[in-house]
Amino acid sequence: MRSRRLLRNGLALVLGALTMLSLPPWGLWPLGPIGLGLWLCFCHRGAERWRDRLEVGIAFWLGAYVLGLFWMTELTVPGWIAAVPVESLIMALPLSLIGAGGRWRAVAIPAALVVGEAVRWAIPFGGVPMSNLALGQVDGPWLGAAVLAGPLGVIALVGAGAVIVERLCAREWCAVSWPALIAIGVPIAALAWPATTIDGTITAAVVQAGGELGTNVDTPQRSVRLRHLETTDAWQGDADLMVWSESSTSSDAPLEDSDRLAELESLAERRDLVLIANFYERAADAERFRNTTVAINPDGGLSGRYDKAHLVPFGEYVPLRSVVEPFADLSLISREAIAGEGPGLLATSLGDIAVVTSFEVYFADLVRDGVRAGGRIIANPTLASSYSTSAVPAQSLASARLRAVETGRWVLQSSTTGYSAIVSPDGDIARRSELRESVVLGADVELRSGSTPATVLGSWPLIVLAAAVLGGHAVLWLRVRRE
Repeated sequence: MRSRRLLRNGLALVLGALTMLSLPPWGLWPLGPIGLGLWLCFCHRGAERWRDRLEVGIAFWLGAYVLGLFWMTELTVPGWIAAVPVESLIMALPLSLIGAGGRWRAVAIPAALVVGEAVRWAIPFGGVPMSNLALGQVDGPWLGAAVLAGPLGVIALVGAGAVIVERLCAREWCAVSWPALIAIGVPIAALAWPATTIDGTITAAVVQAGGELGTNVDTPQRSVRLRHLETTDAWQGDADLMVWSESSTSSDAPLEDSDRLAELESLAERRDLVLIANFYERAADAERFRNTTVAINPDGGLSGRYDKAHLVPFGEYVPLRSVVEPFADLSLISREAIAGEGPGLLATSLGDIAVVTSFEVYFADLVRDGVRAGGRIIANPTLASSYSTSAVPAQSLASARLRAVETGRWVLQSSTTGYSAIVSPDGDIARRSELRESVVLGADVELRSGSTPATVLGSWPLIVLAAAVLGGHAVLWLRVRRE
């Protein structure tokens, strides 16, 4: 019995890691539903007791996040060690409520995935939506479903695909029909949904300053600013709108009076374009800073600013600093960021532009807020140069593609070292940089208005429905077991 249990948990670990190979940068999207479905069939079904299902679930998600969150080791190994079991428990708990059989198991599985991911995106410390199952589907047939129900809708379809795999492995041929109908029918319905309205076309450009990966902490801000200026000056093209990356320049507060802002105003006037740039603004007390994105019109100077609202824990601030400090080197996070308020929206001479900074692109609701407020295009200045591999840049680009589809907007993602990209409303990449290169990417993009179902409804209707389905299944299964 003990050896069988160890074998089952070992298989769950392997299948969890296999499932995460669907994520960028690997991008083997079929492994998302396949790995999950094999685990459901060969590990989860055989666990009759709740605590056994919890155990095999934790094993699966440990295997998943040891690999899927390994990028965290480039910043903090202790943080990775702490995050993996916490994230695993969050995902394992709702799946442990699903019985080994029963009529509603097939709908409870997608519901449990939606509930788990929704919780994981909110706690702890504001959530960690990176390495989620939707990111692994950006090159698969379910990407378009984001227009109807956002990333959680895509995750529900991954769950439906996993049910198909589970039932095929169990040779339950007749039980495959309706999960297959959902997995095929929802993307078709998404294709049939009317596109957002095209209000006009402009030429947009994103600037990637370039440089080595994994060097952001040691790179003087001055050199980053100069590389942005040099790359922009070397570009011979024309644009109506240009986006610089995160921390492309800096100033002491207030930035409105700084020489750096005057420098960018001169650039916008000289190139006759709207410039979106990101400032590291040191606060007056020198112990704090703001992560600020500004819009500069060619003929009127500064037209709007947005202070990043959703900060990165252990990156831009340290939760419970007094508790953590004795056990970790916090010298790299000596200053605490000051959170701004949303929605992220910049008024420009081209119209309103939605903006999310760096990590915020993973949070669908933040992007929706900017679009609901009137944003006709989405700008995402970001910075991934602290990482020495392509994992985080690739996931950031995948998130931009999801945000484009669910809002029906073009997304302009500008990263210091990559990937920078211009993404169309159907999730296709019109232009993309390589890592490390200094480049300006230009393309004709559309200013769009109108709403998608995902923008109008947001995440809560699907979360509430999933929680109700999961709770109902758990009650029914418990009643059956008692009888």
